[in-house]
Amino acid sequence: MPATWVLLSSRVPREPTRLRLAIWRRLRRLGAILVHDAVWVLPADPKSREAFEWLAEEIVEQGGTAWVWEAAGLSAVQDREAAELFRREADARYAAIGASALAVRDAALGGRRRGRRGRSTSSVPLAHAVRQLRGLDRALRLERRRDYFRAPGRLAAAEQVSAAIAELEARLEPGREGAERALGD
Repeated sequence: MPATWVLLSSRVPREPTRLRLAIWRRLRRLGAILVHDAVWVLPADPKSREAFEWLAEEIVEQGGTAWVWEAAGLSAVQDREAAELFRREADARYAAIGASALAVRDAALGGRRRGRRGRSTSSVPLAHAVRQLRGLDRALRLERRRDYFRAPGRLAAAEQVSAAIAELEARLEPGREGAERALGD
């Protein structure tokens, strides 16, 4: 059975440029793929149709033109290539999240100083790093929503984020850990 896709084709006024940027950001947040000039594609489902319809309405309200189409792939090869493009883009986003988690962890561990008794003298940056990692965990959950074809990079990114959180939380002073968690959530 051929895949079904929803497409958004639009023409937006050149000015103000913030409109173009806002539309581009919204499309990227949805996980849409640019297939040609101003033609964006998503796998067809009720959520993606609704998202494109709302965006098309907004474009028209701002003086542009927009068309929302639903199409079936005529070639199984093209459908597989499109799905693979979605996976590659999702993998790149997962890799960025994983790399950010490692960078936050490394910065927190590399910048720590030891006091006279071997205790850390810098728990605030460590607690801040844990909050940053929790933010990356939320970003990972959001990314899963737009990972339409289950990119393989999700598991590695999830492991990197959760391992970094666990490692830094284990290094927090036992008495401060609960207080820091309460502040971070």
